[in-house]
Amino acid sequence: MSTSSEPLAVGTLLAALGVISGLQRELAALLNHEHRILTAMSVEELLKLDAQKEAVLERIRVQAQEVTTCMSALAQAMRLPETEASSLSRLASHLREPDRTRLRQAQEALIALTGAVREQNRVNDRLIHGCLAYVTQFMNLLRSMLAGVPGYLPNGAVQESSASGRLLALKG
Repeated sequence: MSTSSEPLAVGTLLAALGVISGLQRELAALLNHEHRILTAMSVEELLKLDAQKEAVLERIRVQAQEVTTCMSALAQAMRLPETEASSLSRLASHLREPDRTRLRQAQEALIALTGAVREQNRVNDRLIHGCLAYVTQFMNLLRSMLAGVPGYLPNGAVQESSASGRLLALKG
């Protein structure tokens, strides 16, 4: 089922997958950098990096739409039903060699990169939540050390202060 536009559509899809793989590598590098910043506890650097991560994530979102468009174009060029464009595996099963192998290799590389990004993100998330728990515990300790006697009871009544004998002696 090969048409003259099929090789062009395959090339365009592979190029789009290459771009998204490059963006995933860029995101993985940013996540590794984020890990180093988190362990160094540099809040300023972390805020700068957050903006960079958001920009890369937006570029990945846009490129994912481009990949979907390329998959649909390839399915059309091969005269396949739209349902066959739902996954790279389905499209690859309709291609001839060497395009089938090239598409499967691109898919496997993208899956591996996505897994690495997911794992690094999970590690960073655990580190952030561990730091947050530590800071929260420290803040609670400080609050308890600085807090005076509560002025109100849970029912809203004003708590009477207990006077020691010395205070009574000074009053009287």
